[in-house]
Amino acid sequence: MKKLMLPFVLLSMSLFIAACSSDESGTEEKETSTETTEESAKSDELGMKSALLDYQMEIIDTVNANDSAIYAFETAKAKEEDKPSAEEIAKLKTDAEAAAKKVAEDVHALEVPAELDSKKDEIQGALDDLATSYETRAANLSDEANAEYTESDEQFASFEEKMAAVYEEAGLSKPSFSADIVD
Repeated sequence: MKKLMLPFVLLSMSLFIAACSSDESGTEEKETSTETTEESAKSDELGMKSALLDYQMEIIDTVNANDSAIYAFETAKAKEEDKPSAEEIAKLKTDAEAAAKKVAEDVHALEVPAELDSKKDEIQGALDDLATSYETRAANLSDEANAEYTESDEQFASFEEKMAAVYEEAGLSKPSFSADIVD
């Protein structure tokens, strides 16, 4: 009987050791899986922040590529000295209108990067406001020196507010597009 007991005890100990070692590896796998998930979340967050900052520059570059005619018109009509002729003002106005329409068209053509898919609807809504702002500006250009573009300005402000919300949700400071979109 003692002879049978020894193999039984050895077998039991082997099974116990095997069970303990598999529990330890299971715990290690769980810890590794949790660490991988946390690293992946941090990487996704950094990717989103980087994509937002890159996209901000793309928006600014897109607008600034064609908006100089708008500023040239506004500056020319406000001049006290060396004021351009009525024909020159009319040409500048036509150029400004075309430029505003081109900016709106280019903004509509912007595509939201894949890294920002989770915020695509918010960003697209903001871009729509930006494009509408320039469309409104094109439709309402005025020859008055101190003309106000309230509707266009409100649409631009809506664009900035919507983008600010996206940036703040991502843990970034809200950008000031109005400061960067100037010639």
